[in-house]
Amino acid sequence: MTSPLRPAPLLVLAPFWLAACSSASPEDDARDAVSEAPAIADTSLSSSFAIGTTLRTTADLNLRRGPSTSHSVLSVMPAGSLVTVVEPNPVNQFYHVTWEGLDGWCSGRYLELVSSPGGNTGEGAPWSCVGSYGTTPVAGGRYYATSFGCWVDADGDAHADSGDNCIPGCLTQARSAGLCAGSSGPACERSVNWYAADAGRYGCLARLRVSNPANGRSAVVVVLDYGPACWVERSVGAGIIDLSSAVTEYLFGGARGASDRAEVTVTEVPASTPLGPAD
Repeated sequence: MTSPLRPAPLLVLAPFWLAACSSASPEDDARDAVSEAPAIADTSLSSSFAIGTTLRTTADLNLRRGPSTSHSVLSVMPAGSLVTVVEPNPVNQFYHVTWEGLDGWCSGRYLELVSSPGGNTGEGAPWSCVGSYGTTPVAGGRYYATSFGCWVDADGDAHADSGDNCIPGCLTQARSAGLCAGSSGPACERSVNWYAADAGRYGCLARLRVSNPANGRSAVVVVLDYGPACWVERSVGAGIIDLSSAVTEYLFGGARGASDRAEVTVTEVPASTPLGPAD
């Protein structure tokens, strides 16, 4: 979809502390955690991590242009932020990471391990997302669900999406297939109503059965769009599937965002499968 991609979605894990032994003084290092949280015992670890490993900040932490406190600050990452390793080896115990589209360095003193690229250490499943959006389906079909797009509720009321222009990336294919013949983007989404993104993983117009394992509810959707952005998936360390708000309303009783970690399972079904509730 040409629209902005939606974030919207912590794992309970045994913490794995990474100590910082930078060339800066201990006082400078402590200030690099903006919250000035209590000092963490130095265990003299200098671990290397595979590219794509997800780490979590344990305090408000500066993201810097280089691997020391002498480099300028790009942004302050709130405690609990998830960052992705882009170089395997730390420099001065600073890790080269990406966070919400920014590329920089942060002190390992205030990080903990969340997951390796081979698979999450807690919830979720092995996944990959390289470039703009994912192109490989998540192992086992386990995703977090998020809401997006224009839709119509059970009372027939039409809804827009302030964070989305409602123009599907697969609009041309949908028109050709007769799903949205002659329709504008928003009209197409509202007429289909039961749709998803992740065309990079499944292809335009693929039909998917999406199930909420917590309550047993399922719905069949058609893929109308691309996304979500890789940085959104990295922020939670798992694959995400964007679903129309009609779908998340049915599966969860309301809209969901990435930080909600709303788990669903996804399986492909035949193209002839009717769209809508499929419990």
